[in-house]
Amino acid sequence: MKTGYVVNPVAGKRKSVELIPRIKEAAQKRGQEACLYITEGPGDAEKKAVAALSDGCRVVVAVGGDGTVNEVVNGIAESGAVMGVIPAGSGNDFARTLGIPLDFEEALECVLQGGTRSVDVGLINGRRFVNVASVGFDAQVVLETYKIKKRIRGPLAYPLGVLKTLAGYRPFAMEIETDERTIRKQVLLAAVANGVYYGGGMKIAPEAVADDGLFDVLVVEDMPRLKILRLFPMIYSGRHLSRSEVEYFRTGKIKISCEEGHINSDGEIIGSCPVEMVMHAGGITVIVPRE
Repeated sequence: MKTGYVVNPVAGKRKSVELIPRIKEAAQKRGQEACLYITEGPGDAEKKAVAALSDGCRVVVAVGGDGTVNEVVNGIAESGAVMGVIPAGSGNDFARTLGIPLDFEEALECVLQGGTRSVDVGLINGRRFVNVASVGFDAQVVLETYKIKKRIRGPLAYPLGVLKTLAGYRPFAMEIETDERTIRKQVLLAAVANGVYYGGGMKIAPEAVADDGLFDVLVVEDMPRLKILRLFPMIYSGRHLSRSEVEYFRTGKIKISCEEGHINSDGEIIGSCPVEMVMHAGGITVIVPRE
C-alpha cells in the first residue's frame, strides 16, 4: 500500500523532522511504501496532500499539529482517501478526541495497523474543519498565541495568550442563528465544536461526538475579567457547562454575525465575521486505534 506522509517540519519545536527516518523504517518493515511530503509554509500541507493523491496514495497522514490536520482534510476531502494522524504539534486536540495516541511510536503503529472511523466535517464559509471553530475571545487568544509561539512553544503558549488577551478584553455583540433559535447578546465567545478539545487539552465541548452529525455549540455571555479567570481553568475538566453564563446546545447549521470578530478554525485564523457553518456528516474517514 502506498501511503503519503505530509510532514510539517516546524511543528512541535521541529520534532516532526526527526520522525521522518523512523516513519520510513517502520513502513519498510511492513512492506509498505512511504512517500514523504515536507511542507514549506502555511497552506502548503493542503497542496502536499493533493500531490500525494496525484501520486497514487490512498492513505494520507498528517504529521504535525491541528493546523496540519486541517489542511490535509481540505486537501483530500471528497477524494475517498483515508486520513491518518501522527500528532507532532503543541495541541493535538483532534487526536485527543479520537483517542489517537500522542506518543509517536504508538501513533505510527495506529497508522500502520489501526481501524477506520467515519468522522463529521464542518463547512465554514466554504472551507472545512474537523475539530472546533469559534468567534470571540478565544479567537483573539489565538492571535496572541501566534505571537507568543515565536518565543515560547509548547502548551504554555495558550494560557499566556489568554492572559495577554484578557488585558485588553472587551465583549462582542453577537447574533447567533440556527434553525431552532436566535441569540442576540453580549458574548465572551461562541465555540462550534465537532471535537471535544481545543487549546491544547481544554475540554471545551465535553459532550461532543465526532460522528453524530451535529455541532456542539457553546455560547458564553459577557462577564467581568475576574470571572473569566475563574472560568478558563474549569474548561480543562469540562466543569464550565455548570456555569449560568454558559449556554450549550446542538445543531447542524449555524450563522454567527459579529462586528470585528475573527474566526478561529482548528486553531488557525481564517477571516472575520459573519460566518456560516454547516455539518457534513461522515465527511472524512480517519485511521483510529482498533478496539
